[in-house]
Amino acid sequence: MSTSFVFTLICFCIVQTSLGYYDLKNVAYSKKVTLSSRYHHVHYPGWNAVNGRLTDFAHSGHERSPWLRIDLGKNFRIHEIEVFARSDCCAHQLHDLDVKVGKKIHMMRLCGHFTGYTKVGGRMAVWCPSRTVARYVQIQIVKGESNYLSPAEVVVWGKP
Repeated sequence: MSTSFVFTLICFCIVQTSLGYYDLKNVAYSKKVTLSSRYHHVHYPGWNAVNGRLTDFAHSGHERSPWLRIDLGKNFRIHEIEVFARSDCCAHQLHDLDVKVGKKIHMMRLCGHFTGYTKVGGRMAVWCPSRTVARYVQIQIVKGESNYLSPAEVVVWGKP
């Protein structure tokens, strides 16, 4: 095998891999969101977390292990999941997250975990194993007695 052929093959593979990332889109945008509970009498709906704006937020009630689940509507190949904290306050309401994905609600598997706290306006990111396919994405606080969950935005980078 010639050196130029090997070099060409390596370059082709690198270009194909790199170009694959450009095909990714936010597959969670405007999708159905379910929260584990509601925050008191004030309305901070789950869909605030998938509306593309970092200026509002979803908000759960005060409970043990609050979660937010996104129904993507169909299966997608999932690459990365980003969770953005509120920019006004309350970074302590976004910490120690399990990020789970699955083709069915009752068959979710761990895609990644974020340990610790974020900062106001901060970003958490989890990269799923290659070839991860899912319809549902769930983030859940897994540490502490009782918590609020109030993400500003959840972005799921994937493709059909």
